[in-house]
Amino acid sequence: MKLGFSVESKETKKEEKPETAEEKKKSGDQEKQDQKSKKRYRCTVCGYIYDPEKGDPDNGVKPGTSFDDLPDEWICPECGVGKDKFEEV
Repeated sequence: MKLGFSVESKETKKEEKPETAEEKKKSGDQEKQDQKSKKRYRCTVCGYIYDPEKGDPDNGVKPGTSFDDLPDEWICPECGVGKDKFEEV
């Protein structure tokens, strides 16, 4: 005897939808942000390298903080000069 219902698997594959223009823009913006946050900068006075993946925890800067997002008052932890003395490497 057959029953009048069927059982669907919980693991039914969802249909993939193509990205919308807005989703592509958000994805592109995220890529730009990721690239920005990975840029390293070198102090032109002492050679210290600011690496955003490490941050500057001794001075309250969390890992993942891009150079552009450092506070304006942040200074080189080695020689004390300001951000204006750093160059991208």
